[in-house]
Amino acid sequence: MQSLSSRIGSGAGQPSVRRRGLLVWRGLWGVRMSFIGISRFAATVAIFIATGLLLASQAVAQSSGRVDCGNGYYCPRDNACLLGGLCGRVVEAASGSVRTSTGQWCDPGARESKFTPGGCVPERYTECSKGFMCPPGTTCGAGGQCDGGPPATGPMCGNLQCMEGRICASTGKCMNTQLFQDCGNGSICSKWAACEHPKGCVYVSRERTKQIRR
Repeated sequence: MQSLSSRIGSGAGQPSVRRRGLLVWRGLWGVRMSFIGISRFAATVAIFIATGLLLASQAVAQSSGRVDCGNGYYCPRDNACLLGGLCGRVVEAASGSVRTSTGQWCDPGARESKFTPGGCVPERYTECSKGFMCPPGTTCGAGGQCDGGPPATGPMCGNLQCMEGRICASTGKCMNTQLFQDCGNGSICSKWAACEHPKGCVYVSRERTKQIRR
């Protein structure tokens, strides 16, 4: 049996030959390859290298803790991707929030529900029963509705006319802009939260930074 060195030596010294119009090369391992075969092999290697570099960059991104926004950009560790190409550092709750008996948070000005532990009731709202509350200027009706208050002179929202001061949100429902914001992507968020990209709501600090191109 020939040794590895003797086979390498014999293969390296063999000249190139032409067969059927193609230049054929004998490599170090004595394998004959045409230039067409070599180019295909090189292209395959290039694809593998490119794929490896992509996977390596993704692994580095994951190990660094950066947040992929899914739009060709990313945010630093502990940040959230926000609408408008911005990043915000994630916080547990908005500044001034009130912790409930269950360990959750109510937005500033809100209070914990007396019927639903962990639930929140907006400022100046009257809590009527579990899951039912009335806005300022109205009272709890016997039939599970809110009585009194100003006439519904707001915009039409589907088949319902909104109360004065309300708007028709992109979700097709009346919205109180003093409490909520319409993100325009199907998400309705508390005015104390930020609109997350591509959807959702998240509590972040006030500072904003621009998303970074990958």
